[in-house]
Amino acid sequence: MKTLMVTSGKGGVGKSTVAVNLAMELSLNGNNVGLMDVDIHGPNDHVILGIEKPEIMTDGKHFQPIEVGTLKFMTIASAIDSDTPIIWRGPLKAKLIDQFLQDTMWGDLDYMILDFPPGSGDEPLEVLKVYDNKVDGAVIVTTPQKVALGDVEKIMNFLKKMKVPLIGIWENMSYYTCPHCGKKHYLFGKHTDELAKKMETAIIARIPLIPEVGEKFGAANLFLTRSQGDVRKEFESGVKKIVDFLSTED
Repeated sequence: MKTLMVTSGKGGVGKSTVAVNLAMELSLNGNNVGLMDVDIHGPNDHVILGIEKPEIMTDGKHFQPIEVGTLKFMTIASAIDSDTPIIWRGPLKAKLIDQFLQDTMWGDLDYMILDFPPGSGDEPLEVLKVYDNKVDGAVIVTTPQKVALGDVEKIMNFLKKMKVPLIGIWENMSYYTCPHCGKKHYLFGKHTDELAKKMETAIIARIPLIPEVGEKFGAANLFLTRSQGDVRKEFESGVKKIVDFLSTED
């Protein structure tokens, strides 16, 4: 099984959209995939999957994950109301993450996708502890704005310090293509290129700013897996780079 962290130092950059679409794409390609929403305070992977109220069963000892085809999914959203805040300190969060990872009937997986909240706090530290610091790779999601990239650089330095292999940067909202003339407009600049060079890593995908993502969010927002044209080509290219990287990890 290959373990993949999808993370970012900044919220609102489309990290969960990438994680869920990536997990679904791998699943549709015939893989057995696990997806865990590690965001305790603001889980929303179930929304992107189009699951209104997640229900996770248990036999008293083990959890039975939600199944979407060959995709198996776990989220704290199954245990709380959508408008109920989680007011927990680190030990409680660590215990839940540990239970979800080790007491769930995941079965034989080809990939485990871990969707993290922003930052380098309790959640990634607990997951790394469970996996004995042996995670196969991390994808860092960002948008091109400088205000996002400053926080993204911090999470990349955290991952390097924890010896997690960096697969590369996934950039959302890279540009906007004019529907009339076809010209690409880089509304937020190309600052990600500077960060990639500084951190000696690659930009593995550049997803343009597309109205469909905002319009469909809140329903089944699997737009990337169902996209066409240039968006589809860029998404497939990014997925292939991730798979190729993980296939070389022992």
